[in-house]
Amino acid sequence: MTGGQDLPTGPARARGPATRANSTADSTANSRADSRTALAAPEAGKPDPQPIAWIGDPSQPPQRGQWGRPDQLSLPLDDRGLTLADGLFETLLVEQGQARLLDAHLERWHRSAALLGMEAPPNRQGLQPLIAATLERSQAGGRTLDGALRLNWSRGSAPGRGIDLPAAGEPPLLHRFWLLFTPLQPGFRPVTTWISQLERRQATSVLSQCKTFAYGQAIQARREARSAGAEEALLLGTGGELCCGATANLLLLIDGTWLTPPLASGCLPGVMRGRALELGLAREATLDPGLLLQPINDSIKDPIKDSIKDPTNDPITDPINDPTKTSVSAALLLNSLGCRPIRAVNGQAVGAAGQPAGDPGWASALAESFWRSLLA
Repeated sequence: MTGGQDLPTGPARARGPATRANSTADSTANSRADSRTALAAPEAGKPDPQPIAWIGDPSQPPQRGQWGRPDQLSLPLDDRGLTLADGLFETLLVEQGQARLLDAHLERWHRSAALLGMEAPPNRQGLQPLIAATLERSQAGGRTLDGALRLNWSRGSAPGRGIDLPAAGEPPLLHRFWLLFTPLQPGFRPVTTWISQLERRQATSVLSQCKTFAYGQAIQARREARSAGAEEALLLGTGGELCCGATANLLLLIDGTWLTPPLASGCLPGVMRGRALELGLAREATLDPGLLLQPINDSIKDPIKDSIKDPTNDPITDPINDPTKTSVSAALLLNSLGCRPIRAVNGQAVGAAGQPAGDPGWASALAESFWRSLLA
């Protein structure tokens, strides 16, 4: 990738401490556990692997930075990312010592920065030494840990209060970059969901096209879902159609074809969603929420085989306006860190007949099979 900033790692220094869903209580507890850091299993007698962070100092020419734990490093209190959520981030899967789909994440990062009038974020050439150093520092027992690598790009510190950006001719803001690596394993556990009645994605907002720091809507939607006894939230678009999950894209398996809401619904252009479309494993369709509130389909006998069916061979009318004539065989919440099958929506089971919603085996296998095919 061209453009962006090159980032020398600089010396490594550490700083000092500075209606309800039918969901069981244990499934909600499991969800809360999953929402926390899912650390890789430590070796006997050794402490859990810890997150690693690096933050750059934009006032240094060339930019230098500091290593430490996330609770050791800090942002200036006037950083617009902190005060206004004025920034972008990307979350990448690190697996077997590789940052998976790095170029696709950087392309979205750069595209989003341009849309929001920000300076170009670091490019691949500048990031590679930092990523390599991060993976080296994350080693445990001589092996590199798998995990989530979050790349953060803030518009930087503001000279005064308010939301205004520098006028033409005024010095630009010095953007700030930092990263965070958290050991974890990809997740494929089935979840119960709740369609939010309070929050909707805004299809016409440019922010819906970007992965910004502002996650208040997702937090409130998930809070609503938990209050309803579910584990995760589904959000509708401004037109009332299905859009996405709180932190993932949505896919439905209908008549052997994976369908995902179009960007016009207000969903984020997820990297894994983009891969599914690029590889021909899914296609876009406007999806009525009634599709997830219908009786289960008994026509799917092998969901893993059907999950890779060529959608061009079995077209479905788009948009789907009559959910009474169409039923969903499976539903997934997809992002770079995993693929979670939806086992219930608003208390109603989702899945193929003969595969009980309480049995996660078939659904998890379906989800992981589909997710892995996007990384190939």
